[in-house]
Amino acid sequence: MDVVEDILGLFIPQDMPYLQIEKPDGTKTPHYSDLEAKKDYPVDVLINEGSASASEILAVAMKEAGYEVLGETSYGKGTVQNAVPIAEDGSAVKLTIMKWLSPEGNWINEVGVEPTIEVKQPDYYYTSPVDIENTLAYDQTGEKIKNIQVMLEGLGYDTDRKDGYFSKATEKAVKAFQKDNSLQVTGEIDSETAGQLQQMVVEKVRNGEDDQQMEKALNALYES
Repeated sequence: MDVVEDILGLFIPQDMPYLQIEKPDGTKTPHYSDLEAKKDYPVDVLINEGSASASEILAVAMKEAGYEVLGETSYGKGTVQNAVPIAEDGSAVKLTIMKWLSPEGNWINEVGVEPTIEVKQPDYYYTSPVDIENTLAYDQTGEKIKNIQVMLEGLGYDTDRKDGYFSKATEKAVKAFQKDNSLQVTGEIDSETAGQLQQMVVEKVRNGEDDQQMEKALNALYES
């Protein structure tokens, strides 16, 4: 909390609170900065569905102060918790002691912060780790296959569909991926192929070459 308050103190002017804390009895305490005026240059904030707690305090305050917030609706956690030790082994229980509100008094708990400009990432950004217990092959169906099809498409392999049906085109795409990555070319998804797929998707996300949110944010700054 201290860190996000330090950051907000650099952007939110003193004529509005950057945060309000509400105690269990309903008492609200507004927090103000010493900043005399809003920045005269463009500032963008990026959020996604994983943004929570302190990052949401930052995002909603910036939004209500008139800055652009780009991305997707955030997680929605509007409570303040303290960890209370309960044993010598380090075990602790988290207790909700109060809730935080936006500068305008809005509570985003289980609602999240909506961006001013919605920008979604490519589908492969949202794929999940693949746990292969049984080899996946032609003519099978399932969510794991759908997930893998999205991964393959994201890496440039055409599967002709992303509905979870293991088609001939999907089999062809798998073979091409296996060949390109020095794997046994079977056209089937085993744990080794799935692991390599997952690793390459993670690397591509980290590389950021398809980061639509960052690209949109930079373009918005240049256009301002």
